[in-house]
Amino acid sequence: MLLAVSTGSFMQAAAQQHRRVELLCHRTANEDVPENTLESLEQAALLGCDVVEIDIRRTLDGTIVLNHDGFLDRLSDGVGEVEETYYDDLSLRDMGGWMGDRFAGMHIALFEDALRLARDYHLRLYLDFKGKGMGADVLRLLKREGMLDQVRFGGEWEDVKLLYPGANAERETGVEPGVTVEEVKREHERGQIVIANFSANGHAMDLAGMKTAVSAGVDGINVDYPRIGADAVGRPVELRLAELAQEAITGDGIARSRAILILSHYRGFPIESEFAHWLLDEDDHVSRAAAVALVRARPRTQEAVFQSALTAQNADARANAAWALGKLETSATGLIPLLKDGDAQVIEETLVALAHMPGDVPAELLLPFLSNPTAAIRGDAALALATHQPEVAVKAIPDLLRKEVKEVLAINSDWIKRGRPPLTEDEKRTIVTYYRSGVKEVLALSMLKGRAADRALEEQAFRPGKDFAEMDGILSAFQLWDRIGADDAPLVVESLGVPDVGVADRAEWMLIKAADSVLPGVRKALASRNPEVRARAIRVLAWKGDIEALPTLKGMSQTDPADADLLAWAITKIQMLHSAP
Repeated sequence: MLLAVSTGSFMQAAAQQHRRVELLCHRTANEDVPENTLESLEQAALLGCDVVEIDIRRTLDGTIVLNHDGFLDRLSDGVGEVEETYYDDLSLRDMGGWMGDRFAGMHIALFEDALRLARDYHLRLYLDFKGKGMGADVLRLLKREGMLDQVRFGGEWEDVKLLYPGANAERETGVEPGVTVEEVKREHERGQIVIANFSANGHAMDLAGMKTAVSAGVDGINVDYPRIGADAVGRPVELRLAELAQEAITGDGIARSRAILILSHYRGFPIESEFAHWLLDEDDHVSRAAAVALVRARPRTQEAVFQSALTAQNADARANAAWALGKLETSATGLIPLLKDGDAQVIEETLVALAHMPGDVPAELLLPFLSNPTAAIRGDAALALATHQPEVAVKAIPDLLRKEVKEVLAINSDWIKRGRPPLTEDEKRTIVTYYRSGVKEVLALSMLKGRAADRALEEQAFRPGKDFAEMDGILSAFQLWDRIGADDAPLVVESLGVPDVGVADRAEWMLIKAADSVLPGVRKALASRNPEVRARAIRVLAWKGDIEALPTLKGMSQTDPADADLLAWAITKIQMLHSAP
């Protein structure tokens, strides 16, 4: 791990460090990454902190989270108070965008998750209680996560004192910048651990003052800027970066990749050029790790960073650069030349990327890939075509899917004729390739709007048979959950009575998951002469809690003894959902 391991109390740790001056971080790495997020806690660890302060308080439903102010206006995209808001509500708030777009998408941190992260990084924590009455739950979580002897308590922690008399047994005193050798010595003679404070006192960036305090013999410095503090205590972050960079150019590909991926977690350092260099590496593991790192870094001059890789002799570099640009959702224009690349992996990654990129890729460049001999490329091309040329895709993709299903069914039929022998490795690879292609083609159809796309999905969802292409039908049924409405209900209801149990099951679950607009059509099925359709319709209405069907169901329970038990269950289910009398 990056940090020194703490195995005992704060005092024991200080004694064992042999004048290793500890770095304490105020409110996580709050000047680098949005405060009290897991990302900010991790950054504090990466920057060399030994102890990190976090603020904790309860939500309305009693969940303990990391938060300082209580009110949400400063640190989120919402309003209100943490204590007056449920955790599930808070978990949907953006807790990073307030500090800049680069941090958008961060979420409020659970205390227990912070404990696990701290344990993994060998961090000790200073817990600032921002409310009363949390002691028992905090202690329970600390014990469960094995962190009880790795924390110090502060703020409103009175109930912890009663429940855990051994808390904060270490004697600690804070001093301000300018502390002298004599003052530190005097405090040490009194048995005190001496911490010099460089947070929120006008000295947050006072590197010279920090070094003076270290020279005076303090045991630790408390900072807002861990990178500055790390320099003051003689453990500059740049040294660690240099060590990781050295690891990234020596050893096997896995070890080098691991070093690059660790480097990618450091925020705000000028190391994008190194990532761009490693993107060109002949080892695909290293090149891919560099691509991941560049996606994390989100370089502002993306064209310059990726240009060398896009035109490199190394096919892995070209493929990984295309993937990264797709994840960054840049303009598709820069990748169009790669559609003429001679390497299948480059083509595949380029098509995958184009499916996520804005721009206008001509249909004539994408359509030929729907006939490519490699099934995976056909699936990727379907996704790209659906993104850039939906009007063309809605005609071409259903034809492609039908053709591939026909080919898979032929393989399936031949296998059955041969007595269902164990599949060879080549046969498994062929089937899996078709499987991967079909999944992408169904997903491409789901990206398209309109009745034609719906019909293509329905064709697969209600295709009978348990065969090697069955997953196309299963996935199509999932995609139809949010697409079927009143006009589609008759087709789906009709499928409730087909002999193929798999198709009938899919139709039933589809109606359960669909919008309530299908309910009138399901109610009509209660009068069906087909007992299977009738029974499945009863179940659908029960699971959906259709209160309007209740009178009809009650009437049927008096006249339909064959379904009496099912009807009684359905009536009870609906009443439970609506608390109906």
